[in-house]
Amino acid sequence: MKPALIIHGHFYQPPRENPWTGMVDREPGAAPFHDWNARIHHECYRPNGHARIYDDAGAVLAIVNNYRRMSFNVGPTLASWLEEHEPPTYRRILDADRASVAEHGGHGNALAQAYNHAILPLMNDRDLRTQLRWGHADFKHRFGRDAEGMWLPETACDRRTLAALIDEGMRFAILAPGQAARVKDGDRWRDVHAIDPRRPYRFMHPDGSGRSLALFFYDGAVSLAIAFEGLLTSSRAFVDRLERASGGPGTLVHAVTDGESYGHHHRHGERCLAYALTTEAPRRGFWVTNYGELLDHLPPREEVDIALGPDGRGSSWSCAHGVGRWYRDCGCHTGGKHGWNQRWRTPLRLALDLLRDEAARFYEDAGGALCADPWALRDEYAALLCDRRADRAAFLDRHGVSAHVEETRTRALALLEQQRSAMTMYTSCGWFFSDVAGLEAVQVLRYAGRLVDQLRASGAPDPEPRFLEVLAEAQSNHAERGSGADLYREAVRGSRTTPARLAAHVSMRRFVGDGDATARAGHQRVAVESERAEEGGRMRLGLSKLVLTDEATGEAASFACCAMHFGGIDLHCLVKPYPGAAAFDAASERIATAVRSGSLLTALRVAQEELGPDAFGIEHVLPNEREALSNALFAELRESYGAHFEAMLRDSQATIASFREAGLPVPPELRAAAELALARRFDEALSALPGAELDDTSYRAALSVAELARALGCKVSTDETRRKLEATLLHQLRRLAAGEERSERTGAVSPLRAALAVFELASRLGVELELERAQEVVYEALVERATVDDGALQLADALNLSRELAQAAPRRG
Repeated sequence: MKPALIIHGHFYQPPRENPWTGMVDREPGAAPFHDWNARIHHECYRPNGHARIYDDAGAVLAIVNNYRRMSFNVGPTLASWLEEHEPPTYRRILDADRASVAEHGGHGNALAQAYNHAILPLMNDRDLRTQLRWGHADFKHRFGRDAEGMWLPETACDRRTLAALIDEGMRFAILAPGQAARVKDGDRWRDVHAIDPRRPYRFMHPDGSGRSLALFFYDGAVSLAIAFEGLLTSSRAFVDRLERASGGPGTLVHAVTDGESYGHHHRHGERCLAYALTTEAPRRGFWVTNYGELLDHLPPREEVDIALGPDGRGSSWSCAHGVGRWYRDCGCHTGGKHGWNQRWRTPLRLALDLLRDEAARFYEDAGGALCADPWALRDEYAALLCDRRADRAAFLDRHGVSAHVEETRTRALALLEQQRSAMTMYTSCGWFFSDVAGLEAVQVLRYAGRLVDQLRASGAPDPEPRFLEVLAEAQSNHAERGSGADLYREAVRGSRTTPARLAAHVSMRRFVGDGDATARAGHQRVAVESERAEEGGRMRLGLSKLVLTDEATGEAASFACCAMHFGGIDLHCLVKPYPGAAAFDAASERIATAVRSGSLLTALRVAQEELGPDAFGIEHVLPNEREALSNALFAELRESYGAHFEAMLRDSQATIASFREAGLPVPPELRAAAELALARRFDEALSALPGAELDDTSYRAALSVAELARALGCKVSTDETRRKLEATLLHQLRRLAAGEERSERTGAVSPLRAALAVFELASRLGVELELERAQEVVYEALVERATVDDGALQLADALNLSRELAQAAPRRG
C-alpha cells in the first residue's frame, strides 16, 4: 500500500444570530462584509469549492473542489447558514461528499459534528447524548447517509464521551497526539509521551462488551506548521514536509487544522492545498484518501487509553490543562495583558448550569404531562431543527403528543425550543477567549437571556434572580464593564425583540421600501391580511393587519399597525394587538378621515387614540434592514438632487476642461458634482441590466459616459457600478455557456460580444472586476467541451483562463 495521506479541515462558525430574531446583525469588524460568516465564506468556504490551479504563465489551468479531496466536517450552525445564505457553496460541499463516496469505496469525506460545539466532557450524560444524536441527525439530513466518524468540539473528550460515540454507532474519531496516555503491548500497558500518529489505534468500550472505536491521533508538528508556521505558501514545501513525516508504504500521514486555515487565516491557502492534493502529492507516490477508506486497509492493531488532564475531566487540542479552559482560570489565553485573569470562567459556567437545571426540571414536569418520554422527544427534535418545513404535527403525533389540539402542540414545541436555547448557550467559544466582556461570551449570555424569556412565557418559576446572583461573580478584566450580570443586562436589553417590535419593523419596511422583502422576519412568518394607504398634506400613512407566526412553535399573533411617514427619515409606527375586524375597520376609517382633513395634529391624535399607545421609530427597524430602509427613504430625494448635479455638470464641464488643459487641479466641489452626475448617467444607460440583454444603444450610451469621464479626469467606478458590471458579465456568460447565440430582440448583441463589451466598459472606467464566478462559468463550459464561438481565445484571455482550455474546446466558425 502506498503511503496514505489525509488532510482534515474542521469548518465551523459559532452561532451569531440574535436569539430573538434568528438574524445575524451587522458586525463592523467584518467590513466590508455584513458579518464574519459572509467574510469567511468569501475568503475560505467558497474558494475551497472552486480552488484555482495556475499554469506557468499565471493563468487559471484548473478549478477544483477541495472538499472532494480532503476529509472535513462542517458544523451544523455553519451548514445551516450556508444552506440559507450561500446555496451554491452548500451544494458544492454536498456534491463533493457524494463524489468521494463513489471514489473511496463507499466512504465519504464528510464527518458529523456534535451539534452545538459544546465541550462534551463537561456536559451531563443526558445532554451529551443529545449533542451526539442531534449532530448525527443533522449530518444524515444533509449528506443523506450515516456518519462513520464524528468531530468532537475542540477534540475534547473523556472515556465517557468515547463510550457514547461507540453507543451511537460511530466507527472512528480524531484526537490530538497529546490526548493519548498509554498503549497496550500484549497484556501490559506502557505510557506514551509522543504517540506515533502514522497508524490508527483502538479504544475499547469501558463496559467490557468488546465494542471499540478507532482513534486517529493527528501529526501535531505538520498540523502546527499548516496552522501557524506558513507552510501553505508553497505546495512543494507542503508535500516536502508530508514526505518527511511519512513512514513509507503501509503508513499514514495526516494533518488536522481548522478548515479556515485554507483561505481565511492564510490567504490563498486553498490554492496550495488544491495543487498538493491533486498533483504534487500523487506525483510523489501518496495515496490521497479519507479515514473510512483507510480503515478498510489499515485497521487498528493496538489498544489505546486517553489522557484525562490534571483534573481528570478530559483532554482537548487547545488547552494544555485538559479542559480547564472552559470552566476555570487555567492560564490559557490571558489576552497578553498583565494582571488579567480568567476567574470569570467558573461563575459563568455555574450560572449557566443553574439555568440549564431549572429549565430541565420544568421541561421534565411540563413535558411529562404531554408525552411518555420527554427526553426521547428532545433527542428526536433534531428532525425539526434540520428541516423547518417538516410536519410538526406529524412529528409530535409519533411521540404521543396530542398534536391535533393547537394549544398542546404549541406548548410542546415551545418546551423543545427552550431546550434548544439551553443547548446553544454552551457553545465552546463563550469561554475560549480572554474576557467575559468579549463578543463570544456575550453571545452565550444572549442565549441565556432568550431561555429566561422562554421560561417566563411558559409559566416556569423565574430563574433570573438566582442566575444573576451567580453571574455577578464573573468580573470582567475591563473594570468599566462590570460583571457578567451587568453584561447580561446590557446584552439582553439591546437584543430582546418582542413580536410587537417585529410587527412595527415589517409595517415600516412595507410602507417605505420593498414590501415583498418582509414575507419573513427572522423566526417569524409574516402574513398581511389587509393593507391600505392614505395621504394628506405632508403626511403619508399605511394601515395594515399583520399576522406573525413563529416558525418553530406555530404560535401566531395578530397586530393592527399604523405606519406614518412625514418626509425624510421621520418615520414612526403605532402597533396594538388586533382588536377584531369591526373595530379595526372603524379605527382605520376614522384615521383615514383625519389624514385626508390635512390636519397633522388631528391625524396624530386620532391615530394615537385608535392604535396607540405603543409607538416605534426608525431605530426599532431590525439592524439588518436599516441600510435598505435608509436607501428607500432617500430615493425620493435622489431624483431632485440628481437634477441639481446634472445641471452643475452642464454648467461646469467647460470649466473643468479648462482647469485640466492648464494643468491645474480640478476643485473638489466641481469634481464631486461631476462624478455624481456621470455615475447617474451611467446607471441610467445600463438601467435594465443585468437581467436584460445588452443592446448597441445602451452600450454606446454607457461608453460615451466612460469617455466623458476620462476626458474630464473623473471617476465613475462606484461599488454599485462594479456590482452591475459583474452581474451583467455573469449573465451574458451563462447565456453563452447555455449555447445562446443571439437574441430575437432587435438590436441585441450576442452573449460573447456583450461579455467583451463589459470588459471594455470596465477598462474605460478603471473598474477592477472580480472574475471568480465568471471564470467558473466559462471553465465548466470549456471542460465539458461545450461548443463556443471563435472569440473563445479572446474571452479566455480576458478572464485569465489558460489558453489550453479554450484551444481544447470544439470551435465553430
